[in-house]
Amino acid sequence: MKKLLLLALPVLSILLSSAVQHKAVTISGKVISFEESLALEGVSINVKGTNKNSGTQADGTFSISIAPGDKLLVFSLAGYRTEELTITDRTDYEVILKREGTDNQSFAGGEKALHP
Repeated sequence: MKKLLLLALPVLSILLSSAVQHKAVTISGKVISFEESLALEGVSINVKGTNKNSGTQADGTFSISIAPGDKLLVFSLAGYRTEELTITDRTDYEVILKREGTDNQSFAGGEKALHP
């Protein structure tokens, strides 16, 4: 019995390690408007290439669960440009949406990390 336990421990260790590496992660943050720096409610958030989605609350905050293979979040709201956010190892983001029909000259990007 002791011998069987000693043989099973390395296998269990590998299985547990593998399960931890493939665990879902929650991404959260806030979506604001570029022009007014106001929180945006009702922004649709989708994990690109999946059926996973979420939305922002009245204060602009959101959270969405992602899997290890998920690469992009898509933020959209009527009247605003759609933004794609590349998922990194960060879990907190501030996403900035710019109104449709405005120029790009003073806009350097759609997101920044809240906690680098």
